[in-house]
Amino acid sequence: MPRSLVTGNGNLLVALDSKNMLRDLYFPYVGMEDQIAYQHLHRIGVYTDQHFSWLHNPDWQHSVQYVKDTVVTDSSARNDALQIAIHFNDFVYPTEDILIRKITLHNEADHDRNIRLFFAQDLHLYGDKQQDTAFYEPEHKAMIHYRKRRYFWFSGMTEDGKEGVDSFTTGKSEYRGFEGTWRDAEDGQLHENAIEQGSVDSTVQFDLMIKRKEKIVLYFWVCADKDMEGVTRLHKFILDETPEKLLENTINYWQSWVNKEDKKTASVPAEFQKAYKQSLLIIRTQIDNRGAIIAANDSDIMKFNKDTYTYMWPRDGAWVAMALDRAGYGEVSKRFFEFCAHAITKEGYLMPKYNPDESEGSSWHPWYKKGGKQLPIQEDETAIVIHALHRHYHYFGDIEFMQKMYEPLIRGAGNFMMNYADPKTGLPLPSYDLWERERGITAYTASSVYAGLMAAAHLSEILGHFHHHRRYEKSANQIKEAILEHLYDAKEKRFLKRLEIDENTGEIKKDLTIDASLHGLWMFGVLPPDDKRIMATNEAVFTALSVPTPVGGLARYEQDDYQRVGGDYHNIPGNPWIITTLWHAQWLLGTAKSKADLEPVEQTLHWTIGHMNKAGILPEQLNPFNGEHLSVAPLTWSHSTFVDTVLKYNKKLEELS
Repeated sequence: MPRSLVTGNGNLLVALDSKNMLRDLYFPYVGMEDQIAYQHLHRIGVYTDQHFSWLHNPDWQHSVQYVKDTVVTDSSARNDALQIAIHFNDFVYPTEDILIRKITLHNEADHDRNIRLFFAQDLHLYGDKQQDTAFYEPEHKAMIHYRKRRYFWFSGMTEDGKEGVDSFTTGKSEYRGFEGTWRDAEDGQLHENAIEQGSVDSTVQFDLMIKRKEKIVLYFWVCADKDMEGVTRLHKFILDETPEKLLENTINYWQSWVNKEDKKTASVPAEFQKAYKQSLLIIRTQIDNRGAIIAANDSDIMKFNKDTYTYMWPRDGAWVAMALDRAGYGEVSKRFFEFCAHAITKEGYLMPKYNPDESEGSSWHPWYKKGGKQLPIQEDETAIVIHALHRHYHYFGDIEFMQKMYEPLIRGAGNFMMNYADPKTGLPLPSYDLWERERGITAYTASSVYAGLMAAAHLSEILGHFHHHRRYEKSANQIKEAILEHLYDAKEKRFLKRLEIDENTGEIKKDLTIDASLHGLWMFGVLPPDDKRIMATNEAVFTALSVPTPVGGLARYEQDDYQRVGGDYHNIPGNPWIITTLWHAQWLLGTAKSKADLEPVEQTLHWTIGHMNKAGILPEQLNPFNGEHLSVAPLTWSHSTFVDTVLKYNKKLEELS
């Protein structure tokens, strides 16, 4: 189930589903160590008038959204049979690693009653369930889970100042058939087992006396740190500051953060501005404070390959960084470039993906093939980082930062790109394509290397390295000439996605598959968007990849089978992707000469907003038959492409005015 809400602060990232259940909790890195783990959740239960119900049961109706211009939730749940309505404000405090859930409980019955709320903790510390301890701490009436350097504190208070939990229990789960202590809650009474070790879980209880037709507020919180002293300090911090004040501070901070550059979208409709701001906020939740921009936090993708999207792909990160820079958030993107400078190999290339702690991520690209070594890379991931760094300088003119990046990042990558070339064609040597499916010489990668080398050349010139400037610029121009010579097919009257060169005979095999990655030719500046060859290529892309169902949108490439669902895919090239659909809109912006030319762009932006959930979350791709979110949500790259498109649309509107 793609995630419906996310909130975080760069150390602690929390994801909730459409039932307001806590599903992912990443700490101390964004996207690394999901302390809840795949297919697990933290349950909330209600007991009153001898009836019990978990909030994810079908007898509850849910709504999920955010407080305007924030990542503070503004969600609700209702159970007509129990005559109970609940309102949620969930938030992670910007400067402390605490999650607070403000729960406003409405008693809609005609009589006073005691309503018990149960919170079941199903932690998987360090990503698994062993050697853990859960215990009740009586001084503060709190539940603590810990293992090694991971501590989590669960407690709360009512609005009238009553602190701590009213009852508790700990126990075994996922061990010898034990389901968990949440089962103990279903009779409305916990057995108060004070400590358990090994494969453990816990449940805590709050007793709330509510008069007829009235409401009460409960604040429930989770403190995260690396030792007992740390979580105790955070608990006391909440009590001293008060949860309500922390909520107000968090709302004020995010509203200030997202509106600091509001003039950049002054010319677009209010609907676009709202979705743009929410996308910026969602992007920020997916960025670790140490620089990693993760692709997505949704752990349910594990069901396909026992792996996730919680990695930093340099490519995805660079596209996100460029959108952030265009939006005016260079202080965030700088840390991404520093991350890449630390991670790059001594040979000058970046690996396909990284964990948020800078260690190398999992991979399916082999080092060995047909009796020899090959680099298991996607060269565009190195090239686009240098291109993005040059764009960063364009926006902010931070020459001292460029000097800091020169030796560890710019020079090494520039030398690698210059040397990693085929002497016969002048094109970059084979690597894996943008979508990480096929190996060869692709138009997208070649275009990104051209842009990366031109960026390295310009930055070298700015910093006074004139020899490197000349070398990189010469190499870039040679690649451009090779692209025009070898990757344009006069017979097809368009550019080709990919070439394969037979290692034995030298024969060049052409891949005629139409692929949205061909947009890279103009996005990276090889040719202008209105060049007749680009026009013909992009018209072919639009014709071949448009999804002919009411859902609409554009697929990645012909016969794309990734994340296909049940249904008749006859004449459907693949699932529509947010990114590829918006790329087409950006190309239309690049060729627009009048306001009338902007109408299909506006339609695409409306289409994108129409496929957000109520909270503004965008997925990677859509079900072509019913529009449901597929793969992961939120996908950071989807949101950054939307942000970038809105900014370019605003600029074009102003130019044409």
